[in-house]
Amino acid sequence: MINPMRRRVLQFGIIGLTACLGSLPAQDKEQERLIRQREQKLKANFLKKADWITDYDQARAKAKQEDKMIFVYFTRSYAP
Repeated sequence: MINPMRRRVLQFGIIGLTACLGSLPAQDKEQERLIRQREQKLKANFLKKADWITDYDQARAKAKQEDKMIFVYFTRSYAP
């Protein structure tokens, strides 16, 4: 027999898990929206004025190969 306090904790855990799982489709839509905004921002004219590498690992590999430093600018300005 589960004591009443433990039962209450389990009930809240199940309710919380259900709430989290129920919001997954909304999170997927939000993620898709952010990806679309990012792709739109990457099409900006200022990015066409230089040979930018937007993949961090690729940029590090190229910098190492050419024995150069890299300039890194992390942002999520497209996020709310």
